[in-house]
Amino acid sequence: MVHAVMVYAVLTIRLVLAEVFLVSVLTKLRTRRAFGEFTTAVRRLGGLPTPLAAPAAVVVVTAEAGTVVLLAAPGLDGDATAGLLLAGALLLGFAVVLARALRRGAAGPCRCFGGPDGPIGLRDVARNGVLVACALAGAVMTSAGSAGSGAAVAPAAAALCLLGASVAVGAVVLLDDLLDLLR
Repeated sequence: MVHAVMVYAVLTIRLVLAEVFLVSVLTKLRTRRAFGEFTTAVRRLGGLPTPLAAPAAVVVVTAEAGTVVLLAAPGLDGDATAGLLLAGALLLGFAVVLARALRRGAAGPCRCFGGPDGPIGLRDVARNGVLVACALAGAVMTSAGSAGSGAAVAPAAAALCLLGASVAVGAVVLLDDLLDLLR
């Protein structure tokens, strides 16, 4: 029973992270303008010189897309550990960049999800921290062998994992809007 719970917990974590990164990639690449706004945010928040902003933005989007692939297709690394660790590392890096930008007084949107024009805040750092914790928990459960990819997954349970993950991703992506609504 514990083994099955761990399998579905890791599956849900993988789905949440894959969906978060997929939404992130798609919103940044949906139009030339959206990618330009993201590039500007990378320069401003990362404190980068203008010539480095576009290459850095391309690296970020490429790493995010690679993370989606590793999380969605665990056969590439056997058990999705690499995808979980890459997701955790990227999210930790994003949290550090955001925290440093806040410390420097940099304002403006992060364009993490191509979204609102509101300024970055501690909520963005906290959101990434929660996602880092999820990625690390998934990697620990997977590497401990209790949630390996060899376990059979019931289709109905997998569908529930997908539904739960999608609701969680909606909350992550729409965090600013949800907080504004609650104010």
